Amino acid sequence: MKKAVFYGVSVGPGDPEHITLKAIRAIEACDIIAVPRTHRENSLALDIVGKAVDIKDKEILYLDFAMSRASEENTKKHDLAAEKIEKYLNAGSTVAMLSIGDISLFSTFSYIHERLKDRYECVIIPGVNSFSACAAAAGVSLTQADKPLTIIPGSYESIDDALSVEGNKVIMKSGKEIYDIIKKLKDIEYTVVQNCGLENERILHNSEEGLKDSYFTTIIVKG
Repeated sequence: MKKAVFYGVSVGPGDPEHITLKAIRAIEACDIIAVPRTHRENSLALDIVGKAVDIKDKEILYLDFAMSRASEENTKKHDLAAEKIEKYLNAGSTVAMLSIGDISLFSTFSYIHERLKDRYECVIIPGVNSFSACAAAAGVSLTQADKPLTIIPGSYESIDDALSVEGNKVIMKSGKEIYDIIKKLKDIEYTVVQNCGLENERILHNSEEGLKDSYFTTIIVKG
């Protein structure tokens, strides 16, 4: 029986050309592609990969997760996903779990990895993160020589305190909170990038025109 490996594969924020060669090699070599999704919708990660790698002969394992902040519900979903992957690993299959952007940033993979890392070989493949791609698309800089960069989830309860920190800020996963966040930025220079690298990419500089709440929204705040 061949040695099973569990890969965490970053696929970038949207543009298939942002997928690294290492990620492509892992996807090509794997037996199973594990794909996170919510509400049983199609997976953007799988769509991105399908434009860069021939996956027609791959077995797809969908992992359904809840768009919820309820820890008990999320724990159950994470346990179930880990159990599904474990069955394939026990059979000697190599599994590649996809993740939008870079897998080390706000990724569901981290919860599955925590459950499996002590029993199986796990390999994490980094990738282009969303805020770096957004900064490039918008033509703005993320850092200054002597100031920090702060990464903030949009749901962070102490977001006012985080925004007061010196240096630039990146606000990720703003969702429906985006409208309240924009109000807080009224007198601050900011850029909103939605659906970076996709056909419906939108970039707004200090503007709310046509703004929509979207999971794939990044705000870059100058500070």
